Amino acid sequence: MNMDFPFQVDIVRTARRKSAEIEINGETVRVLVPDTLSDQRIKDLITKRSVWIKQKLAVHASTPEPKQREYVNGETFPYLGRNYRLKLESSKEYSVKLKNGYLTVSYPRTDNDQKNNVIIKRLLTTWYQSHAYDRLHEKTKRYAKIIGVNPIGIKIDDFKARWGSCLDTGEIAYNWRIILTSHKIVEYIVIHELCHLIEHNHSSKYWKLVEGYCSDYLECRRWLKDHGASLMI
Repeated sequence: MNMDFPFQVDIVRTARRKSAEIEINGETVRVLVPDTLSDQRIKDLITKRSVWIKQKLAVHASTPEPKQREYVNGETFPYLGRNYRLKLESSKEYSVKLKNGYLTVSYPRTDNDQKNNVIIKRLLTTWYQSHAYDRLHEKTKRYAKIIGVNPIGIKIDDFKARWGSCLDTGEIAYNWRIILTSHKIVEYIVIHELCHLIEHNHSSKYWKLVEGYCSDYLECRRWLKDHGASLMI
């Protein structure tokens, strides 16, 4: 299909969707549509929302890039709504521990700062991913019981433009970076995905279902749109 727009558009067709939705994450414009929607209807939808899309892309373009990490003592790292200072310790063993208000990283230090940074980032990423799985498993189990659904399992992924995904199989995948946000935002994402086990779309009926378990879901969505790009380590 010829998409003659001044921005890049990715069309995602799926049989699960009953309505169309436009997502903007950074410079990415994703249009999620039912697989039966015609090319012309998709083009008309994008044309109708093009002013809004351009505004969102302009905001992203004018937003400063997140400050690059330096991986030095005292630098703060977020975890579930709190900031912890980084504490580096020289050790023969590799480990990351959250203790006494510090995120303590122990590793065999080298004379190469760049290599040290690679090691620290890798250790922190592994630690965050592990804790993301544990916390998200707990929250998914708790809210699944409240909502009355039964996901077959969860996994942690490294999505580039989404926070979670509910698969047709009943498995839920989460972006591990959501563990960098607050409990409220994490719980919204868990509820969001669990509700897809009942409503496999983003219809008004679906959002009403989400609102029943997360009354401030609109605030959470706005927060993610405004701050999601800064969730990095």
